[in-house]
Amino acid sequence: MNPTSLIGIITFAPAIFVLYKVMGDYDPYFKHNKAFFMIALGLLVGLIVGLFTFAFPFDIFMVTLAVVILLELIKFVVLLSKPFRLKHDATFYGISMGVGMVPMMLFIYFYFAGLTELHFSTALFMFLISVSYTFVHSSTGAYIGYGCYVGEFWRYFIKAVIISGIHGLMMSFVWGAHFSNIGNYAILIIAVIYSVMVLLHIVFEIIPKTVPKELKQLGTKKV
Repeated sequence: MNPTSLIGIITFAPAIFVLYKVMGDYDPYFKHNKAFFMIALGLLVGLIVGLFTFAFPFDIFMVTLAVVILLELIKFVVLLSKPFRLKHDATFYGISMGVGMVPMMLFIYFYFAGLTELHFSTALFMFLISVSYTFVHSSTGAYIGYGCYVGEFWRYFIKAVIISGIHGLMMSFVWGAHFSNIGNYAILIIAVIYSVMVLLHIVFEIIPKTVPKELKQLGTKKV
């Protein structure tokens, strides 16, 4: 398998996992056309952000911080718009947008790294990066979407920025390769564990609260 195809699998596999495993059980409670639109919008944003960061190679810490704020702000502005504001399914569209942003952005990063071949250790390293970013940004999308649903816009936006910022801080050391290979793997594994914990909170605490009880009793789509 050529490196480009493998990079595509590495970057998009975690996103597909989130779509099927996190959103799959709640399929009746959101509109598929809106979800696909948000995924497509996320892909476009990820493409633009990925290319922008390569065109303007700033300090890695500054880039990481800027990307964190920019991505969460874009989610916030979109989900605060009329089609999503104060609607329960905004949470799912936040997840969809986050799921779209990350794989395209990381694909750009990995593709332009100029790797002619991928060894197992490199592929694993890239996969763990993809998992951590996908889980965090789909989760922050859910937080922002839920905040737009319940009317606590700024509270959940700030929470999303903090969660994403903590992850971004950890990843800035990984991107900057400030430590040995073992040190970078250690930080990356911590980032993955952190991302899993954040996603589990979304799955067990936020998503169950995002579907009104009357819709759960009906078991039908009514959005």
